[in-house]
Amino acid sequence: MDRRPRLVAVLDDTATGCHRAQLHNTTISWSVNGRFVRSFRMSETKPTIEHVLFARFAIEPNVPVVSLCIFGIDTLNIYYYSGESFLVALPFAVARVCSLQQGLLVQRQATESLVFGSSLPSLFSLQSPRSEFTMLGLGHLPDMDRVTRNQHVMLSPTPSRATSGAIPVFNDPNIELLDTASSRSGRSAQYVLCWDSSARRHLVYQCIVIDQPADSADYTGDPDPSLSQFSGISQLSSASRPRMARQTSLSVQRRTSAAPPIGPLAAAASRRKSGFTSAVKNDRRSSIMFGRVSFNDSPAPSYAADIFYEQRQMRAQVVLQLCWTERRQRDEPCADARICVVQSVVGSNVLCLMAGGTVVTLDAAFEEIMRCPAASMAPVRATRPDMDDLLLVSSAGNLQLAPGGTIKPLPLQRNYPPNILRVVYTQSSKVALETSGHTAEVSVQVPILPLARSLVASLSFVLSQTAYPLLWRAAIALFMHCKAQGDQVGRLLSLLLHGSDKRVASAALPARVKAELRDRASAVLFAFRMVYEDTALQKSETFEHLSALGQFMLQFSLHTGQTRVHQALVRAGMVPAATVDAVGISVKTRQRSADSDAAVVPSLTKWALSAADSQMQSFPTLDQIGNLFGITDAEPAAGARDSTKLLNITSNMLYQLMIERDTALVLRQLANDKDPMRLICQLSTDMQWLVHSVIETMKLRCISSWPLSVLALIGRHDMIANTNENFDGNDLATSGQVYESALDGVSTSTEPKSITELCEQVLESSSTETETWEQSSKAQEFSTIAFSRDLRLEEVERLLNMRAPTFTAISLGESSDPDDPNGPRLQFLTHLAQRVLALPLSQALLRYSSQQLKPQSSLPIIYPKVAARFRGHKTDITWTPGEAEMNWPLFHSGVAAALSVERDQLCSVHSSWVLLNWPSEPDDSSDSAGSAAREFDAAMASHAGFLLGMGLLSVDKSESSEGSASKQDAGRGPLCNMPPWQAFKYLSKRHGLTSIALLLGCACAHRGTMNSSVSKILSLHIPNLLPPGSSELMLLSYGTQASALLGLGLLYMQSQNRRMVEVMLHELEITQGEARDSSNRLENSDPAESTAECYSLSAGFALGLVAIGCGQSTQSLADLKLLDALSALVSESYGTASISMRTRVSTNRDSSQQEAVLNDFADMDISAEREMVSDLGPIAAIGLVFLGTNYNLAAQRLSLPRSIPHLRVLDPFVVMWKLLMQSLIMLEDIQPTLEWIESRIPAACTQDPAADNEELTSDLFRIRLHAVAAVCFAMALKYAGSENAAAHAAILHHFDALATVAAKPSLSYESSLTKAAAQSCLDIMCISASLVVAGSGDISTMKRLRSLHSATGSRLYGNHMASHMALGLLFIGGGAQFTISNSTASIALLTIAFFPRFPQHYTDNNEHLQAWRHLWALCVVPRCLVVRDVSTGKMCKDAVVVLGNKRAVSPLLFPLLEDTSAIQVDAPGYIPLKLDIATNSHARELLSRRRVLYLQPMQKAQDLADLSQYKEWLAATLHSVEQLIQTWHSADPARTISTIQSVQRLRIYVRVSRSSSLLPNAHDSSALALTNNGNWAESTFLTWLAVRKHVLGLGQLDQCRRLLTRYWTGSISEADEPQSYTLIALLYATLDLPSPADAMAIAKQVPVAQLVNYVFSC
Repeated sequence: MDRRPRLVAVLDDTATGCHRAQLHNTTISWSVNGRFVRSFRMSETKPTIEHVLFARFAIEPNVPVVSLCIFGIDTLNIYYYSGESFLVALPFAVARVCSLQQGLLVQRQATESLVFGSSLPSLFSLQSPRSEFTMLGLGHLPDMDRVTRNQHVMLSPTPSRATSGAIPVFNDPNIELLDTASSRSGRSAQYVLCWDSSARRHLVYQCIVIDQPADSADYTGDPDPSLSQFSGISQLSSASRPRMARQTSLSVQRRTSAAPPIGPLAAAASRRKSGFTSAVKNDRRSSIMFGRVSFNDSPAPSYAADIFYEQRQMRAQVVLQLCWTERRQRDEPCADARICVVQSVVGSNVLCLMAGGTVVTLDAAFEEIMRCPAASMAPVRATRPDMDDLLLVSSAGNLQLAPGGTIKPLPLQRNYPPNILRVVYTQSSKVALETSGHTAEVSVQVPILPLARSLVASLSFVLSQTAYPLLWRAAIALFMHCKAQGDQVGRLLSLLLHGSDKRVASAALPARVKAELRDRASAVLFAFRMVYEDTALQKSETFEHLSALGQFMLQFSLHTGQTRVHQALVRAGMVPAATVDAVGISVKTRQRSADSDAAVVPSLTKWALSAADSQMQSFPTLDQIGNLFGITDAEPAAGARDSTKLLNITSNMLYQLMIERDTALVLRQLANDKDPMRLICQLSTDMQWLVHSVIETMKLRCISSWPLSVLALIGRHDMIANTNENFDGNDLATSGQVYESALDGVSTSTEPKSITELCEQVLESSSTETETWEQSSKAQEFSTIAFSRDLRLEEVERLLNMRAPTFTAISLGESSDPDDPNGPRLQFLTHLAQRVLALPLSQALLRYSSQQLKPQSSLPIIYPKVAARFRGHKTDITWTPGEAEMNWPLFHSGVAAALSVERDQLCSVHSSWVLLNWPSEPDDSSDSAGSAAREFDAAMASHAGFLLGMGLLSVDKSESSEGSASKQDAGRGPLCNMPPWQAFKYLSKRHGLTSIALLLGCACAHRGTMNSSVSKILSLHIPNLLPPGSSELMLLSYGTQASALLGLGLLYMQSQNRRMVEVMLHELEITQGEARDSSNRLENSDPAESTAECYSLSAGFALGLVAIGCGQSTQSLADLKLLDALSALVSESYGTASISMRTRVSTNRDSSQQEAVLNDFADMDISAEREMVSDLGPIAAIGLVFLGTNYNLAAQRLSLPRSIPHLRVLDPFVVMWKLLMQSLIMLEDIQPTLEWIESRIPAACTQDPAADNEELTSDLFRIRLHAVAAVCFAMALKYAGSENAAAHAAILHHFDALATVAAKPSLSYESSLTKAAAQSCLDIMCISASLVVAGSGDISTMKRLRSLHSATGSRLYGNHMASHMALGLLFIGGGAQFTISNSTASIALLTIAFFPRFPQHYTDNNEHLQAWRHLWALCVVPRCLVVRDVSTGKMCKDAVVVLGNKRAVSPLLFPLLEDTSAIQVDAPGYIPLKLDIATNSHARELLSRRRVLYLQPMQKAQDLADLSQYKEWLAATLHSVEQLIQTWHSADPARTISTIQSVQRLRIYVRVSRSSSLLPNAHDSSALALTNNGNWAESTFLTWLAVRKHVLGLGQLDQCRRLLTRYWTGSISEADEPQSYTLIALLYATLDLPSPADAMAIAKQVPVAQLVNYVFSC
């Protein structure tokens, strides 16, 4: 028995490497590139493994990930490299499976029934582990056009039932799947090899996969219009079908694929009542399951077939089209049938098929190219690094290589194993060969020198499409037999010159190739000259190869009669070989062609120096060969343009530098390359310095409008960061990095602790539970800057700690009542609980966006703990509340935990992370089931708050997008991309707090986007938007309804959507028009239960949010007459009507009228439990709709009565609410003065509240207190976060006055009412005082708030909530980092969040839902303008920000950008930044939201030549010229070419250094220090003068003059030494000498004896 592992699957992935799967018994091991990854042990009970293969599934769009697929009898296990796994139930038995570029192609096992064999398909595709097995479509040519454009293509079961635009299902039962193939070079066409048993032929289908979203479920079809009877309602069928969630567990998870829509199936089944089953049969091999209905072969398969025909609206995902049919018939499919795809020499795909020992290759039109016998075949990368060639195994067991699959195979002559049977697998250029004894892995790569490859590739621009493949085959045969790569260039040039190679018989050029080379000699020389120039720019290429190439070009030009070209090549520095005519043909018998102009041989130096700037043309490229020489039958080979990439990029850069047209274009072509730095590093040292100099100069002159690729190349990432929306600063700094202290003398390092200190710390932490809060690096950075000199932040953390016990001086034995010794203790704990349970809301403010997220683990939630340690006791006494009392505090704790995560970090978290925080379900069977249930309820309450926090932290795209094109786009955050099944999972729990949190959280995450999916979910929870009777089934609480209604307002915020305005107005009318009966409401124990008052207020808020600040300006809402409609609701509300009735009774002097009014009041049925709804909602709607409009008429509608009797009967809170909304309408009139506050107080209440004046009665005094609080709150909303000193002082003045009144003892009933009113008004004054200086940590405000921290009986839950939320506002996010925005939308949201009436106890939601208290999170903005290092994220020290005429050091309070046109930032060690925000509105808007400016540190580009290396090159060039002048008669050709190339480039640098694009600005000292341009230009010019002096001295020698004269006259004989051309090339490279033709024209005017002197003098 063979115990060795057996190879069962192989995949050569270009991105990740070679994946192999080996099977040993029931264990499968997975390795990548020979490295073990994972192993899987199959179940011993079901050890059968049917199929094992690798496949690719897309986790993200266009990002396929390799996975291992293991098919069992009825299950499919899919394992990812990351550890993620899926278990998919197979709906049928699988006969064969193959992989596609993305997904699987599966063939079901044939059934015994002939009926189903002719009706149901046998091929299916699986595109994702979360999708269903879908049927394939059969496409024809008219349909394939729509398929290739990825348009929606619908499937029809049969052609007879096909509708317009639909294609039939591929359901041929005679087709058997054999193999699939696709190109490994990028995304291309896929092919499927099949066997047709009826035609007895092999078939090839082209497979097209229509793009689908990553991990998307099947298309469910268009909904039935009959199910949607009105707008805003969605079908529950799509939401009620839960999808699978992603899990990151390393263990195998049980998975089931999502079911497709079953509407058509169920409809057909209901009409027949038989022939189908609603569950899968035990025999899975005899049934095919679609969704929840399985088609079985018995008892009535015709019914199942009819049900199959009922399937409609199925979108095609994979479509097959027949493209090739085998000519001859066969009795059975060939065992060696296989298919693969290779690339031809021009890069097109070639389809290779093997069957019956014959290999056939087909082109793109499926025409036969080649046919040859073979025993095996495989694609292999042998001659090209990124393209495949065809590897064959001959019948004799030898290896053969067909380059490109279109050329006759070449035998591979290396030491390969004999008697090869087949190719097992391929891995890039390596192949595994199976022989008679074992399997051997060998390499079949043909090493090719880059210069040799470039030479052959350049000829593809010259030779025809039929001749070039023959040349490529001969070159490959030659390269195979070259023992050293250095010989390839010489032997290749010899092959081109002679037509054959004496050593290799197969390396011979056909006659037609020779003829084309001869006839197109000028084009050949042009192409080779371009390769020569490109090679001369490279650092790694040796000059021996250049010398050989130059000698070939000289000989080839002589051989083809190109005399002028030959002369031009000599002047360019090419030195002929020792024998001038190495071909062996005399000059008289040479083949002569048309003598082309020397201009067809381009010279980079001549091009750069000869033309004037205004007449300069760009340097030619290989693509211009066809136009220059009239060649029309050539097609460039794949990658041929890369042969001269360096030359193209360099010439383009020089061209842009010389014409000085657009500075940004200088580096654009280089920047557009995939890896520009790799190209720059390939350049020679001197050219690297030129590019480096250009880059460093462009750094200082760039502007934000340049292309991003250019900015990235020059290293101005600060420009990209300051103008790019998608830049994420969190990716720059490493996670957990502690920034350096921004203040001198402050150190963040700590001394190492001893073992004693560590033990004491552990004991202390175990004995005392404290709140654990680790600030992130950014939060520590800001708090260190702002509060490093005092302990205010530590004091606030102590005050807001909700876990630490409270120490009290009360003794356990102190009690006045002997019957109740624990009375004082319980009373103190009860008062303490009022404070502690209100702290989670303040914790949410203090810890906002200040904690690092760990996505691999759940988010810890800290619960409040009421504990006290009494005097004389050593242990803590805890207070145990009831379950109902803890629901909302736990909810707020969940919100606080979620809001503590850094906002930018949370935006990149996947929605599946939310499920990681899902509480564990309790075990009902355990003994502690009761406690487990209570713990689960507590966890559910906190998890509900966690959901709301996720929505509040989400960043919506509408905030950053310009225009309304992206209104429906999802934002960034877990709730922004939550799938419908996950939302349904939460809502199906029927947990009140969870429903509130999810609805409100999704609305916050999509605020202002009008997202249709979220709108449907919210509409489902509003009874008046549902059909009659449906709301009774849902039994929604008022809290859930109110949250859904407010969520609609957030979703349509500032949209002025008419439909939503009508809905909200209708909700206000019905709540105000009739009293709601609460007798049939849910039980009061539901924490989500509220009242109709809360629902009415939510309708008013929602209406105000939708039409916020529109006033009378909108045309779409003009006919609704919102002001009149809302004013009517205010006057007709029950609350106001009852007040008006009391007023009429007390003021009407007619007794008969008084009696009539009293009779009307007596007729009211007050015995029934009915909720009286006040007019707070309509008042809120008026205030928000006309917010900031200064519309006097709207403000007058909310005016207070002027007469004292009318004013005295009003509810003081209604006075406060009306004054607040009236002030918000007249927002522009608000002044930060005490006089303005006093002017807003009603005339009847204008007395000083601190004075003891008897004229001001108690009821008017209470009205005054509420009026002052309302006006101060309005002022705080206008100046929120501005730190306006005048506004803050005015608010603190009235804060102290109210605190004095609240501190007075209550000696009577009226005084107790006044004290309670003062305490209630003091709550909103706390919020007002903190709003103005939010985030500043103002010490004066903190002292006042700290005095309200005591837990006394007079302060209730709501009082503590207000004062401690104000304290959290003062230090929001840890202080100094964030503040509150005062935009119009923020004012509206802050009005909702800080509704002036705070709850009286833990479960109080009568008027305002406690969940709305967290909407302040939508108004948080960065407080300071901060300058950061773009590479590390650290704060830049001593950065000076210039705003107009103002200069400040970072960080500074964020300035007003309206009066600023540009911002300049200077910092030591950084490149100065100048950002124009006057013309770049996007940069202005981005800066307003981020409030961060990024700077780029001064540093040179990595791995590039610097100035010292360039000067070394200058010195080496001068020295080589001196050596060449001394030894020119015996100089080596390679050294000659090297020196001449250096001199030519030196002349180019002299010309380029005069370009204004590289000259430093005289007034910019940093430019001179950064680039040293003045230094390098001077050094270049001085070196050039020295070289020119030496060459001019050489020209004075008589020998040189005679040689130059002979060259001009053409009298140099073949007997002259080749070194004579060295002297000529040096003279022409240095001096502007005329060509021989021009010199002879001058000789007609000047005697020949004086010709040289005349030329040198000119």
